Amino acid sequence: SEIQERQMTTVPDSNIHCVSVDGTFDDCQDIVKASFNNKEFRERVHLGAVNSINWCRVLAQTTYYFWSYLRVTDKHPDAKVVNFSVPTGNFGDILAGYYAKKMGL
Repeated sequence: SEIQERQMTTVPDSNIHCVSVDGTFDDCQDIVKASFNNKEFRERVHLGAVNSINWCRVLAQTTYYFWSYLRVTDKHPDAKVVNFSVPTGNFGDILAGYYAKKMGL
């Protein structure tokens, strides 16, 4: 979207570089994986990422489930079970839901 494009192209930080890839999401994922698998490159540029395979992001996403559960049960105090629907392709999000459940939700 235009908003997403502006978010990516107007970052003022000197260590953030946006690139355009003529390809699919899988093509981009291949580039990222190759970059992380190249130890010399990864260490030289201090490569880091926050995505669905990053534990910090998954942990942060567990809060969505708790927050949503609390909002639903605030409006419907008799609700004993709250079900969540997660779109396909959002493995990190569904993993966060799994951990939220394991944490007692």
